[in-house]
Amino acid sequence: MTVAAAAGTEEWVRRVLAAHWDGPWEGCALRPLTVDGRRPLTHTAGLWEVSGPAGELVLKVQLTPEAVRAERFVPLKRRVIEHCRRRGVPALPLVPTADGRPGVRVDGLPCELSPRSAGAVATGAPGQVAALVRTGLDLRAALDALPPGVADALATVPLPRLVAEEHWPTALAQAERRLLPAAARGTGPWYRAATGVLRELAATAPLLRDAGAGPAGRPAVVHGDLHLAHFLLGPGRPARVVAVLDFDNLHVADRLLDLAWLADTAVHACGDDRDGARRAVADLVAEGRRRGLLQRGDEARLMPLLLAHSLPVLVDIAKDIVERDLLAPQWLDYFALLSPARRAAVHELLVEAGGP
Repeated sequence: MTVAAAAGTEEWVRRVLAAHWDGPWEGCALRPLTVDGRRPLTHTAGLWEVSGPAGELVLKVQLTPEAVRAERFVPLKRRVIEHCRRRGVPALPLVPTADGRPGVRVDGLPCELSPRSAGAVATGAPGQVAALVRTGLDLRAALDALPPGVADALATVPLPRLVAEEHWPTALAQAERRLLPAAARGTGPWYRAATGVLRELAATAPLLRDAGAGPAGRPAVVHGDLHLAHFLLGPGRPARVVAVLDFDNLHVADRLLDLAWLADTAVHACGDDRDGARRAVADLVAEGRRRGLLQRGDEARLMPLLLAHSLPVLVDIAKDIVERDLLAPQWLDYFALLSPARRAAVHELLVEAGGP
């Protein structure tokens, strides 16, 4: 995987804002964005918090050339976000430029401005997890209601290729035959981390192969990245999601992918609370069926689909560690975020919730 260069200088960011968005920007404070005191999990973009008379904003700069999508993607993304907002999903809008565009390219780098949410990542409280599940289902319902032309247009803007091997069966074979033995022979924390995740992948191989043997799902527009850090919750009670973040991975795929992400994220939010995870998954399946978002039997397809989706990323990071000697702190966070062992456990809960 390609690690993004450091974010542009403060002077560069001020120049971008002054040239393309209505100000004033002279006295605004600029700092790298943090959420709950941590940098957001991204290796392709620079995120700047902008504080000034216009309020709290975030400037996103796509820094990795391989991650840049066709220019026609951003208007499509704005259209999807506005549609979701009309249906009550708290997606953050794009702040239009001075001439009304949803974003600009400066020095070849896509730049977008959006409001900064004051929300925080879920801590695992039952009300928070329920709010997360409810909002995720609302989002999937909104995407299912998009006009057909949006999916047709988005299908012409494929996701960027960010890994060396995108075909998951080939990547799995590489992991089992080459990378795992090499990682196990290594020493030190990086090799131990790579060995652990590769062993988890090998253990979930039967589920992964189920993904290839199952029926093809109905293609639709998917968010495609509904992990825990992309739901921010507001303070107070009842718990509510105040922002769903990062629509940059919008694409056309099996619509169950978003529901798979949602199930995994609900369990991830619960941490070590196994009973809470069981309740969250049962509620997701029951409410998903009631709303027509899940059909009987779909629950058994979710984790195989998600495992196959994320396997090439995990294998590519393992290659960075074992073969390329590219060591980035984000890799350990990605191993935790995309944990195959957790997803195998989520699969058991989904099958249990699905019933006979």
